[in-house]
Amino acid sequence: MCLRQTFREPFGDMEMDTFRSLLPSFPQLDSLNLSGYGEPFLNPHLIDMILLARKWLPPHSRIELTSNGTILDHNLARDVIKAGLDSITISVDSLDPAQFQTIRQGADFEAVKKCLETLLELRKKAKKGSFRVGIAVVAMKRNIQELPRLVQFASDLNLDAVWINNLLPPSEDLSREVIYSSHSDEILTLFGSVKEKFYERGVDPGTFPRLVQRFISLSPSYGLTLSKNLSAIEEELLEIFREAVLKGLSAGAEFNMIQLLENEKGKLDDYQEIFKECKKIATSCNLELHLPLLIPRTRRECSFINNESCFITWDGWVRPCYQCSHEYICFHHGRRKRAKSINFGRVPNEDLKVIWESEPYRKFRQIVEEFPFPACSDCGVANSCGLISPNSEFFYDCLLYEQPCGDCLWSQGILQCPS
Repeated sequence: MCLRQTFREPFGDMEMDTFRSLLPSFPQLDSLNLSGYGEPFLNPHLIDMILLARKWLPPHSRIELTSNGTILDHNLARDVIKAGLDSITISVDSLDPAQFQTIRQGADFEAVKKCLETLLELRKKAKKGSFRVGIAVVAMKRNIQELPRLVQFASDLNLDAVWINNLLPPSEDLSREVIYSSHSDEILTLFGSVKEKFYERGVDPGTFPRLVQRFISLSPSYGLTLSKNLSAIEEELLEIFREAVLKGLSAGAEFNMIQLLENEKGKLDDYQEIFKECKKIATSCNLELHLPLLIPRTRRECSFINNESCFITWDGWVRPCYQCSHEYICFHHGRRKRAKSINFGRVPNEDLKVIWESEPYRKFRQIVEEFPFPACSDCGVANSCGLISPNSEFFYDCLLYEQPCGDCLWSQGILQCPS
């Protein structure tokens, strides 16, 4: 399920020279996350990196990472805690061993559970109560019902936090596993009533695209005039649909009309109830719980830019965020999307501070802080828009902004990262 399988870039481990070139910037950091789209414990220099970072970071700064936990044995866990790691999050997407292996091929649930127990045991022996252990869960249709039990599992183990995240699928098959919507609650409610009227008249809303195709072929003025060659029920349904579209447009909303009729609003309500149950369990157990949004927020913002973060690849490229950290293919709200990385410089060839203060990077951060971008994912013509076509390069959006942020799920609160 990881985007890594679609990367168009080579894989590798960060070398110590690259890491050392970053050290002069460490005294200004609040946190350092040694994670990307790979397994940090595969890097043979990880312990040395943590030791060095601990010397250069200010006392309040935290060193964190996320791992799949499959190769983290007792000795390695002891060494990272001793070296100065402050927080570790282990990926656990199911409590059912068979389901767990289906989601994380090659992993073993009992081994990962043992890893968590080892970390907690070492924390107790080291009397390092500030060392935090948590789990990360990717929520999908196949495991959504398990989420409350996963929260309870974390509480029973005396973990510190649970991070639940949404899926950004790398394939069309996995895109059917997403549990979130691209539309606001207001629009979902509006078109939910349209679907109810369809059902009342014995018509499946899922068949509506075929009706639209017939209508378009009969009437070039679609949306304004109804064709005379449709049945009475078809005309009535099109009129109901047209009124809803006009109401949504008058409210200033952008939306994918056909997708809304196919959207299972009832399922979203069910998922929200599951999230509420997770919150209830976490609150009663005093467990830190981080939940993503299922319905994107209207006011979007970039936490990476607002928190003055950056992403540095294993081979030294300085990039602004996870969205722009690599070149990959994903299925974004059911449509194929090609994401491209953005570079502002490369260490150790250039100093990180010089890169950070360069005019292109400063300009990028300034515009993203303002976030004037169109809501690409909510737009009804997104599937046919050449600006975000999977077969062409992104140069600018329909408002002529060069930053590819209008189509970012992190900015909508749909995706989040453990920290």
